Amino acid sequence: MRYAQNNRTRVHRRLALLGIVAALSLGLGFSLGRWTAPKTPAKTKTVVVKAKAKPAKKAGSSLPRAINNTMQEALERPLAQQHFSGTALMVKHNRIVAEYSAGYANAARKRLNTADTMFQIDSLQKSLTAGLVMQQMVLGKLALTTPVGQFYSRLQGEPTLTVAHLLHMNSGLSTPHTLVPKYQSDAQLVAYDAAHLTVRPKTLGQYAYMPVNYVLLAGILEQITQQDYQQLFMGLYRDRLALKHTAMAYDLSATQPVATGYSLKGSNLYAEPQFVSKDTMHAELGTGQVYMSATDLFRAEQALVSGKLLGVTPAALYPAGQHYGGGFYLNEPQALHANGSGYGFLSTVQISRDGQSGVVILGNVQGQNRARFLNTATQLWQQYLL
Repeated sequence: MRYAQNNRTRVHRRLALLGIVAALSLGLGFSLGRWTAPKTPAKTKTVVVKAKAKPAKKAGSSLPRAINNTMQEALERPLAQQHFSGTALMVKHNRIVAEYSAGYANAARKRLNTADTMFQIDSLQKSLTAGLVMQQMVLGKLALTTPVGQFYSRLQGEPTLTVAHLLHMNSGLSTPHTLVPKYQSDAQLVAYDAAHLTVRPKTLGQYAYMPVNYVLLAGILEQITQQDYQQLFMGLYRDRLALKHTAMAYDLSATQPVATGYSLKGSNLYAEPQFVSKDTMHAELGTGQVYMSATDLFRAEQALVSGKLLGVTPAALYPAGQHYGGGFYLNEPQALHANGSGYGFLSTVQISRDGQSGVVILGNVQGQNRARFLNTATQLWQQYLL
C-alpha cells in the first residue's frame, strides 16, 4: 500500500514537473516569438500618423484659437454687407480671435470657401520674396549695397543702382506691363525681362511701383544660390513652417482646396471664372504666383517679420522714411501692410511689426469695391488690434 502510494506520489510529481516545463516552454516560446517575429512598422506608423493628423487638420495651423464674439461680429458684418467671397482672419497676441469664410471656392461645383481654401495671394508674395533676399543677407551672400549690375550685364553701367533700390521700388527701372514670354526656364524669363527694361537713371531714388524689381530680385537669388525660386520659397516657408496649404500656381494638384478666381459681372459674383496660363504664372516670378490659405499666409508673415524664421529681425527691409520696402507699405509706424489683386483675386494683409497681431483677407472675386474692401481691414486693425 505504502509502496503503491509512494509510487503514485512520484508519478504525480513527475507529471507536475512536466507540466511546469511545458508551461515554461510555451511562455518562453511566446516571448521569443514576440522578440523575433517580423516587425510591421509601416502599419504601426500609419496608425500613429492618422491619430496625429486628425487634430492638426481640424486646427488648420499651429496658431491657438480664442474666438472673441465682439471681434467675430466686427469681422463678419462688413464683409457680409460687401457680399464677400473668400476667407478672413484676425489674430491678436498670437491667437486667432476671429475667422470668417463665405461664398464659393468653385461655384460650378458648389464647393464653399473654408479656412483651408488656398487663394492666389498676388502681390503679397513680394514680402516673402524679400524674406528670401534677407535670408541671403544673413548668410553673407548679399547686401543692401550690392550693385545690381553684378548680376545683369545690361545694368553694369549703373554702379549706384543697388539691391536696396529693387526692394524699395525706387530703382528707376520699369516695363510697361508684366512680360509673358513662352516659358522655358526662370533664367530665360529673367533675361527676357532684363533685356526689355526701361532704365531711367534720373528717377533713381523715386518710388514707382514696378513688379519687375522683384522679378530681378528672384533672378539674383537664383544666381547666388544655384537653386530655382520655387525650391528656395518652399524650403524657407512651406517646409520650415510645415505649412499645409501653400503651392505655386503652376504646380497645383487636383486634391488641394484651391479657389477659382472670378471677375464680377453686374451683381453676379461668379459669372466669369478666370483661367490663367502657366506661362503667365511663371512670368509672375517672385511677384504673384503663389497660392496660400489665410492661416498659412499669416504664419509665414509672422515668422518673417518677428525674426523667428531667419534668426534676426528683418528691420533693414522696412526702413523708416521709405514709402515701400520689403514688399510692404511702410506709412504706419506700428504695422506693415500689403495689398494684391489680379487673376480674379483680391487680398490684403496688415501685421504688427512684432508679428503678434494682424488681419488677413483673401477674396476670390475681383471687381468689387476694392477701396471698401481694404478700408475694412484698416478699420479692424485700428479698432481691435492696434
